[in-house]
Amino acid sequence: MPRRLPTLLLFILSLSGCAFVTPRFPQNVQTSFVREDMRKLTTSSLVLYYPADLRPTALRIAARVEDCVERLRTLTKSPRKRDRALVYLTSADFNNAYVMPDYSSIPQQMVLPSHMSLELFNLLGFGPAELGEVGCHESVHYVQMQQTDGLWWLVNTLTGGLFQPNTFTESWFLEGLATFYEGRLGRSWGRPHSPVWQGFFEAASQARGGDFHPGYLSPEHREMDPFGGNYLVGSEFISWLANKYGEDKLWQLVESQGESVFSPLAVTLRFKGVYGRTIGALFDEFSQELAQHQKRRERPSTQQVLAPEVGYFTRLAASPADGAIATLEVGREQAVRLVLRERDGSVRFSRHLAQFLPGRRWIATSPTVMSGLSFTADGGSLFLLASDLDRVGSYLARVWQVDARTGEVVKTWEDIEGMGGGVTPDGKAYVYVHVSQDTANLYRLDLATNARTPLTRFEGRQSLGPASVSPDGRIVFPRMTDNGWNLALLEPDGTVRALTDDTHFNYAPRWLDAQRVVFVREHEGRWQAHVLDVTGGEPTRITDAPHLVMDVAPLGGSDVVFLNRDAFDFSLDRAPITPVAASEALAQDPSPTPAPPEALPPALAPFLGHELNILSDEPYSPMEHFFYPELHAPFAYALPETNDADDTEIVGYGGVALAGQDRLGFHQYALLVQIDSKLRDPSVSFSYGNALPAPWYVQLNVARTVVAGRRDLQASLFMSREFWTTPVSFGVLALRRDWYATSRRPGVRSSLLGPEASVSYFAGESTSYGGTQRGLGLSLAGGLYPVTFDEASAPFGDVRATVDLFVPGLPLLKRDNLQLTAIGRYLPSAPEGLLQVGGIQLGNPLLQLRQGPEDSRDVPLRFQPGTSFSEYLRGYEDFALSARSVVIANARYRYRLILDYGWSTFFWLGPSFFLSQVELEAFGSWARTDLRANHRAAGGAVFLHTTFGQSVGLSLFYQYARRFDDGLGDLHLVGFSL
Repeated sequence: MPRRLPTLLLFILSLSGCAFVTPRFPQNVQTSFVREDMRKLTTSSLVLYYPADLRPTALRIAARVEDCVERLRTLTKSPRKRDRALVYLTSADFNNAYVMPDYSSIPQQMVLPSHMSLELFNLLGFGPAELGEVGCHESVHYVQMQQTDGLWWLVNTLTGGLFQPNTFTESWFLEGLATFYEGRLGRSWGRPHSPVWQGFFEAASQARGGDFHPGYLSPEHREMDPFGGNYLVGSEFISWLANKYGEDKLWQLVESQGESVFSPLAVTLRFKGVYGRTIGALFDEFSQELAQHQKRRERPSTQQVLAPEVGYFTRLAASPADGAIATLEVGREQAVRLVLRERDGSVRFSRHLAQFLPGRRWIATSPTVMSGLSFTADGGSLFLLASDLDRVGSYLARVWQVDARTGEVVKTWEDIEGMGGGVTPDGKAYVYVHVSQDTANLYRLDLATNARTPLTRFEGRQSLGPASVSPDGRIVFPRMTDNGWNLALLEPDGTVRALTDDTHFNYAPRWLDAQRVVFVREHEGRWQAHVLDVTGGEPTRITDAPHLVMDVAPLGGSDVVFLNRDAFDFSLDRAPITPVAASEALAQDPSPTPAPPEALPPALAPFLGHELNILSDEPYSPMEHFFYPELHAPFAYALPETNDADDTEIVGYGGVALAGQDRLGFHQYALLVQIDSKLRDPSVSFSYGNALPAPWYVQLNVARTVVAGRRDLQASLFMSREFWTTPVSFGVLALRRDWYATSRRPGVRSSLLGPEASVSYFAGESTSYGGTQRGLGLSLAGGLYPVTFDEASAPFGDVRATVDLFVPGLPLLKRDNLQLTAIGRYLPSAPEGLLQVGGIQLGNPLLQLRQGPEDSRDVPLRFQPGTSFSEYLRGYEDFALSARSVVIANARYRYRLILDYGWSTFFWLGPSFFLSQVELEAFGSWARTDLRANHRAAGGAVFLHTTFGQSVGLSLFYQYARRFDDGLGDLHLVGFSL
């Protein structure tokens, strides 16, 4: 067996062999690139690939992104000139943006959509057209990861790129830094300037008394749903570091990490080298200062609670007729539901929204993808816009009409592009925000004819928010201006008039009466409800909520109802429509406003526009960069190994890994050649991927592998894609294995060739603390093998079907579930006993104790072509059964004990460590092989789920199983799984 190698050498070797083929972009993005006329724009700092139809949008986004990249590069001290940023713009309604680090076969790249269509981004300080600002967030990632110097710069230069050390600063630093800067690169937009963002953090901080532990920096800490502790707490921690120690130290840390040799290890000690303190000590100081400066705020006496907990993210509307209140809620122990309450807060109905059967009308149900909740004037119907996924995975919305008496979705209108708005009081039309490229406009959907009519005709970069329609046809709506979100009024004659023009984040207006609107507006850093007369005058504040008011709505003519942020959730509150009394306002302690810095560095200077220096703008060449390998990594090493005579010998290994692709991922290839000093023949593998049939992806793999005692020839050709969220694949598998003759046996050849196909469907609803509460999973897979094993073997088939059913567990418990599974597997005409049932380990065993006979299954070499036919059977991890068919039924009850606690480092040298939960399980399994023999087991297990470095999950487990058949006794397993 090989002896231990130094960690660095093992790491280098694992990367050097990592030549692989995988889709370069998500399915919907790749499909857009294949179907559109793509162009390549080169500027001083960017290379941008974009659809030709989006050129004006592309130029606007490129100008802002380049400005941010150049501003950020002024903050770094490295004299090394960095490559141009590689940026992709897609027309797919993606509602996401990301930077892929340079890793082995895939280069560093930034992917941006041309617009956003979820209102969630409006709440966070952006807008559907502000992709340049989103690009600024991604630019921070890009510039940070480019800071690679020292040894790894040399290695990446020689090999084409293996990895970038700054990826190991963990998600909280990566996302915290990017979120911190997204609002400081010349514009005061984005999350740091969003009252929603600040309200979520302030409410959480007050609930904790400022006493956060480093586990709150983890994306897995569920009290930070839905935004994630890595973003929310991470950005606040980064802001504190910048304010207390200066921004220069942030970039000193980035540069120190970029030069480090042992990059995954000792990150906290690099913090100590820069700040004089470890991450844990710095975070403790951050928490202490939060506690010291905590100004506790309480609800004023005029603010009444109608429902104390309505979820960690919620949307709201109120009926003008009877005061009914509709909320879309999701909680840590409650799946998404639509709740309608009476005016006094009592529940009229509560309805789950998830659908489970194939052919379901919708997939997504989260409140984060919902907008535009509004009632008709008679209160009979609730309308909303729900964003959902189309068949290639892009977002496409539909308008719902919900019966306000029963909660039934009585009708939907499909193929809406954009976000919600409001139903007209007469119920004949729905006004929504239509988003195309980077331009938003108001549209009117005629509910009887399905006709869509534009109401505004804005051009160029324009962001709007959901509108509200008055009985006389006037429409009030939010519009992004140079000062941020402000209110505007669309008159019946089509003219648009500004109602506000300031920097107070004016948003979410709803008509209070014929002349007044109620809306949310920033006051002392918090969103509060305000009233504005549209004929003129200043806004009047009517609430003084502790942290955050969202979705304020009139409740008759005397009150408003709204979502109030309270600790880690929302409450449903009511307040009178009266100006906040001066004495009551003074009773609350306002948060201090930090003074602006005396001198701004270039990165923070006001944004005055940016002129692109376009070097070229040309059609995309489909084979661009294809013949230049992205990865070209030779490797050589030697290992001590023990031979059959227990003697140690030095074995040499060497080879080369090559991988390449064109810039749009249409064609990809990977080649790996390895030689072994003990063997004469090299091992060779080659893979090719083709995305031109997108959304289908075609992959060809061929390999010739030589190891001691045998030679394998393998080939496969498969096509795969997802329909909505259902993966489908089909193709051909070919295997041949030659076992070399020895003194104990003659040579044996085994072969297998035939087509295979699979499809897998799942629909369910889950909670953060309880996991999947209701769900249905169906899968079907099969293969037909006309070429089998040897001349004595007949062609055979393989059919497998699975049904999974999830239901809630015991009454009153909300952190448990019950999973029932049925599996059927049949290999018609296969050799007797080819199918293995059981004998498959649960994770990686550290200790295994059992009573009973030894596993006697022995498959002849002629039936081992390089793949196996097997089924896992719980409780039979140590014992394999042979069969041609099997029916398996499993039941598993699981209860979760939530821990959500973490540390900034694992014994100072390791990455962060997070304890997620303890899971207690009880299970029973039953299998019937070949319709004649039963195999039963029951038992329990306990799992401890942890995460290292905010990315690598490690679970420790103990399982006990009692077996009732096959002469087997009790089984005890202790192990771990990744």
